[in-house]
Amino acid sequence: MPTSVDAGAGEKVVIEQLLLKIDEVFVYRIPPMRSADGHRAEDWNLAKPLQTCSLVANRRDNDLCVNIMAERPKPGAPAGATESYLFAQSVIQVDFSNPSHKIEHWVNPVVDSSRYFAVRIKDSRSGREAFIGVGFRERTDATNFRMSIEDYINSLKREERAAELHEQFEQSLKVGDADVAEEKLPLPKSSLSLKEGEKLHINIKSKGGSSAKKPLSPKTKKGSVELIGLKKPPPPPDAAPVSDVSEEESKINRASSDEVDWGDFEG
Repeated sequence: MPTSVDAGAGEKVVIEQLLLKIDEVFVYRIPPMRSADGHRAEDWNLAKPLQTCSLVANRRDNDLCVNIMAERPKPGAPAGATESYLFAQSVIQVDFSNPSHKIEHWVNPVVDSSRYFAVRIKDSRSGREAFIGVGFRERTDATNFRMSIEDYINSLKREERAAELHEQFEQSLKVGDADVAEEKLPLPKSSLSLKEGEKLHINIKSKGGSSAKKPLSPKTKKGSVELIGLKKPPPPPDAAPVSDVSEEESKINRASSDEVDWGDFEG
């Protein structure tokens, strides 16, 4: 991607990028359009081109330069020696913010063929502009010419979008720096010294307060386990309570003791 580079001391260096080179194209002198539909290749007298040339398309900064090169005898050289020279040039300067600088201002395909285009050229000395016809022998060459123009336009769109994103990023950094500056404002100084007559009280807890052992409960002795009282199992349904049985036995024993006849005791 061509970019402008500062070489120092205010000098600007522009990098060029070769997009397309075609060895054979035909150049025609074309009449004015007969209708608003567009140019027609059938009106150009295709059998008699004005010149047979080569075409070179370069991206130079934000411009697309379409150079149409012709051959001529080289002066002072042996017979048959030729040199290339600039026959015509179209400098395309697409600007999306300007409706008059669309690609259609410089390049228009004809309405009756896919291999011919009307290209606006400009004389660098007089500044005059005119349309010439450019034709390609092979359809693939015409397609490559069309694709190189589309690549140039798409690259401009990407660069414009990248510039917008970069500007948004720079703005966000400025806003962030402003917020940080507000956060770093110096805090008001406060005096921590005691005024005259003021006292400072400090409570200090004893070291063994939390580690003192709790005394053993009277029910629990060292080496013994405190047993929790258990209820006696209930008696069988037909059995009488133990207390009742013991009372009956004591009554019987008393009765029997009263009835015992000891006889006459002789000492």
